Amino acid sequence: MSKRILAIAALLPLAFAFSDTAPVVSWSSHSSSTLNALPSHTQSLLDSILSSSDICGHDAIVFVDQPDLHASDLRILPSNTHIARSLASAPSSKQFPYVPSHAAADLSALLESAAARCQARLVSYAPGERRVSLSEATKHVVSLQFPPLGRLAQDRKDALLKHDALLSTELATLASSFPNHLVIFTGSSPLSFTKRAAPITSSIRNSTAGGILAHYQLLTPGLITTLIVTFFVLIPIIMVGMQALASIQSPLRNEVPKNFDAADKKNQ
Repeated sequence: MSKRILAIAALLPLAFAFSDTAPVVSWSSHSSSTLNALPSHTQSLLDSILSSSDICGHDAIVFVDQPDLHASDLRILPSNTHIARSLASAPSSKQFPYVPSHAAADLSALLESAAARCQARLVSYAPGERRVSLSEATKHVVSLQFPPLGRLAQDRKDALLKHDALLSTELATLASSFPNHLVIFTGSSPLSFTKRAAPITSSIRNSTAGGILAHYQLLTPGLITTLIVTFFVLIPIIMVGMQALASIQSPLRNEVPKNFDAADKKNQ
């Protein structure tokens, strides 16, 4: 038991190290010296990409922000999704599963700086809701803002697959206007505690709407398996064992020997 506790304690720092990180994947339609020159590990990855001297060689820089994205979300994506196919077939691509996440305001500042340096037009919109026109004669920094993923694992997967389909359509449209483009797909960190205080309070007030099962997953597969094993295996075994112990009787009997006389025994 003590060895298990020590092993868990040793893994805790690793868990906290990944708690405030987000994956960063990037690919380009043409061979990109910016991506090819990236190191294997860097703490300021987005700064390195967007501040590279070769970043302005692309007609468009497409920045895709998927808030609260985790590395595990990308690992469960099927191989036929647009993100997976792009990473596998792009002339240049990079994948970084654990990068210190940025706030949305920090990402906006990085994109504004890149647009100013490349003399490009900065455009930000949600995929599928574009109401702005893009000119092929001007370089663009396009920021695509997706809504956050759901809480439960299946909800997150369904939402990410839906966003992948929207991203595929949006990038196909952009590729027709900007053949040489670079895509950066990552996730911004959740809002700060002070900004989240009001929404969290309102969600607590409305937590009873729809019942507890509408907000939490109580009966997980692990819990159901544990209950089945407990009630249908362990408890019957314990009951049978208790009954078997209770039915045990001593074979010894206190029988009076033959020709025994209590009076003679007393006089002796």
